[in-house]
Amino acid sequence: MTINSMKKYQTTLCVALGWALLAVWADLFGHSPGFAIPYSGLIGLGNMRVYWLVGLLVLAISMAALPRWFERVKRYLFFCLPLVASFGTMAFAVACQQTFFPPEVVALSGIIVAGAGYTWFTCLFCGMLAQTQCMRYAIGSIVASLALKTVLVQLFTGVLSASAQVGLAIALPLIITGFAFVAERGEETRTDKDEWRPMEDGSTAYRSIVPQIIVAVLVVATTRVMTPLGFFGDPLNLFSGAFSAAVGSVGVGAVLVALSYVLLEKRTKSRLSKRFMPAFLVIIFAYFLSATSASYQGMLAATTEVFITAIEALSHALFWTIMVTTIRLKEASPFRVVGLAAGLYDAISIIWVVFFFSLGVVNNAVIIVVAFVIVMLVVWLTDRNDQESSEVVPPDLMVDRRAEIAKAHGLSPRETEVFMMLAQGRSRTYISDELVVSEGTVKTHISHIYTKLGVHGRQEMFDLLLSGEEGEDR
Repeated sequence: MTINSMKKYQTTLCVALGWALLAVWADLFGHSPGFAIPYSGLIGLGNMRVYWLVGLLVLAISMAALPRWFERVKRYLFFCLPLVASFGTMAFAVACQQTFFPPEVVALSGIIVAGAGYTWFTCLFCGMLAQTQCMRYAIGSIVASLALKTVLVQLFTGVLSASAQVGLAIALPLIITGFAFVAERGEETRTDKDEWRPMEDGSTAYRSIVPQIIVAVLVVATTRVMTPLGFFGDPLNLFSGAFSAAVGSVGVGAVLVALSYVLLEKRTKSRLSKRFMPAFLVIIFAYFLSATSASYQGMLAATTEVFITAIEALSHALFWTIMVTTIRLKEASPFRVVGLAAGLYDAISIIWVVFFFSLGVVNNAVIIVVAFVIVMLVVWLTDRNDQESSEVVPPDLMVDRRAEIAKAHGLSPRETEVFMMLAQGRSRTYISDELVVSEGTVKTHISHIYTKLGVHGRQEMFDLLLSGEEGEDR
């Protein structure tokens, strides 16, 4: 492979490595032996995960509220926030070993600042993929980072001493920044034809994607607490020993790659209302499997754990793929999109940790509730899709004959306007926004148009537009 061809994958590979190391950083910070002393000295302050999530939430809210400001100072923050995150990691590590400042204040400040740095990196990488890379490369980068993370965590925790793990965690924000710096200088591979593009305006398209963002947030928040992958939790519990752990990690990566290819990459040409439904359904199945997995034994238990762990990684891949898609819909600001979605996720995760984290029976109940919400979303979007006909642009013959048919069938000026847009495949919502009338009024006009044309629906109208003289005789 030549240097020029490698440059084509430069952004994808560097983002994958940087994002994987970001997950490793959070994992080391969360429960590596090197940070056991600071955690043991802060038991009276509650679950440290809450303070980490508070840091994530504060920066997410700030990005959502002030996206233009973050865009203006992006280059400044590009280098400053990683330094602050590295310093926060060090402050947390040494909090209990110094007496100049109250250890609790130093530790909590460090973990909150580090959490904010995590949010910064996720937004930076997501925006980079959305704005410069084709969907195939973007999804591949996200999935590769998740698969690589499981391997790197096993490597670093198995080889490095406790003190070396702390040193690595302090250095990782700076190393990740280096990968981000190189990724920015890669070749742009994004094209307008690498995914399905909605005909409707951006606000209408968001009505299809926003419900899926909300459910994806619930999915990630639930799986991150419930399953064993351990972005801030536990490793694979049934795979003890170096070789066994390696086998388990490879198994998780293989299942993740296969599912992501079928459920995400192969569906980039699907409409927004349908694109992510199969992934949600697979996650529903994993939820029910998780609720009954305690009774499994032997190989079945190990296989189930690998599958459920891969599903957690898939839920992260699904979430960030939806983020990339949303940013690309109308060239939205990554800071606003990621800020809103990540902020909602962080808020739900805080509720999870504070109220439900140690209650296994409640966890199982919430699994069923989240699964029910996803099922309702699938039903709602499917029903909506059936009500509105496909938004495929009709052939030129349709467009050329619209005015002729409108005049021949006595359509009023307003009915003609509606008919022109109907023949382009526009939805009722789009026509309502375009003509500044209610959807009820548009529905009435469409009913009158169908009556005058002698058809019973949009498909028969398209048939009429293509039928030539025979259609006009009808």
